Amino acid sequence: MGLLLGLLVLFMIVLALLLGLSIGLAFLLTWMLPGVGLEMALLVAVIAAGQAFLFFGRMMNSLPLGPEPEPDVDDEPSIIILDRDLNVPRRRRKRT
Repeated sequence: MGLLLGLLVLFMIVLALLLGLSIGLAFLLTWMLPGVGLEMALLVAVIAAGQAFLFFGRMMNSLPLGPEPEPDVDDEPSIIILDRDLNVPRRRRKRT
């Protein structure tokens, strides 16, 4: 539970940083280029949120699932011997 809470806190920190940076960049663009409206802030913030989700997903996939089971040395793969008496349907040759 503590690991999940730590990942959630890390996700929130990364999300806040990315959103803050993106909104700040959008306001900077609006101030420097008056032709760019505040709609750019929303677009950049949405892209930053997507990046945060991508980062969180990659972080969750990189976690180990648990201890790997040790392979059993005593177990050998079973060998199945088939009878030759089985009637296997054969393909007929085409006559040309």
